[in-house]
Amino acid sequence: MKINAEVHGGNKIAQKLKQIQDRLTAKRRVLVGLPAGSGNYEDGAPLVVIGAVQEFGSANGLIPERSFLRVPLRQNQDNIKKGFRALSGKVARGEITAFQMLDQIGARAAGYCQDAISAGIEPANAPSTIARKGSATPLIDTGTLRQAITHVVED
Repeated sequence: MKINAEVHGGNKIAQKLKQIQDRLTAKRRVLVGLPAGSGNYEDGAPLVVIGAVQEFGSANGLIPERSFLRVPLRQNQDNIKKGFRALSGKVARGEITAFQMLDQIGARAAGYCQDAISAGIEPANAPSTIARKGSATPLIDTGTLRQAITHVVED
């Protein structure tokens, strides 16, 4: 017994596989934090400068490190990976674009950072800081820094 088989649409299959590959391997990335141009506090201090001092601590040691970006992202990396895996399948099936996937992941990641600030980041504020702002929660005075945390998808 002899079996004959014909394959039709080979070029269409190759084109579709190429489209899927292109969607999954596009040179894009998502950045989370305080992008340039995030604005200034009312006193004129740039948010990105204040954010960097809070994230890493001041050079003179008077302001301690309070990581509102690196630590929350590291703590939630498993959640971020799960989201990436789930959304990658949607990209492969053409349900969403790679840009949309990164946009959703970036929004989640920025949310983790904002939530960490709301929950309170160690170390505690100094008594003088608590007296000045009337709150013991570090990194929250007006909410400007927390609200400015966002994400950007780059090509």
